[in-house]
Amino acid sequence: MIFNLQAVEQHTGKKITGAIHVGAFLGEELSQYRALGLTNTVLFEPQKNLYDIVNSKCMFDEKVFNVALGSEECAKEMFISDREGGVTNGAGASSSLLQPKKHLTEHPEVTFPSKESISVKRFDKFASENDFLLDEHNFLNIDVQGYELEVLKGMGEYLDRIDIIIAEVNRDEVYEGCPMIDDIDLHLNKFNFERKAVHWQSESWGDALYVKC
Repeated sequence: MIFNLQAVEQHTGKKITGAIHVGAFLGEELSQYRALGLTNTVLFEPQKNLYDIVNSKCMFDEKVFNVALGSEECAKEMFISDREGGVTNGAGASSSLLQPKKHLTEHPEVTFPSKESISVKRFDKFASENDFLLDEHNFLNIDVQGYELEVLKGMGEYLDRIDIIIAEVNRDEVYEGCPMIDDIDLHLNKFNFERKAVHWQSESWGDALYVKC
């Protein structure tokens, strides 16, 4: 995560009281959440090997679920990424429910040699069916390789409870059919979010900060 959350709090004047992290990978951001005093982070990681790693790191009331999030409940095939050096060198970080496109030429060192069957859930329905409190969770972090808009659509009424969102965004078709940053802006504007900053990591993708007005 490019954004420092303590700096985000200071800049926005909003206190982060709970985090929902979609696309946890190795759970590296847990240290940032704990530095804010958060002990109730909810994480989602659909890749089984990565889920096991994140689950082993969870403490306090932190929870991780082995599902993907989207706008409809279904089973999908995930394109699993790999690279020399394994997970410690980023293998799995580029895995997506969308077929890779420009990613193949921008990052030729990353391959997609296999697929994994993934369970996709809507967040609003999943939250109502599982035992975790969400009233105090006002921060949403989404890093799902082009599937961000589908995750947002599946949040339903829970977006009304969110104050701050960090999401990966695209300005080129890194994955086939992925939304552009303007599509994310348009959807979040309906919920009174305004894009405050974007850090482009390449010509094609970056991380954007949205704050509720």
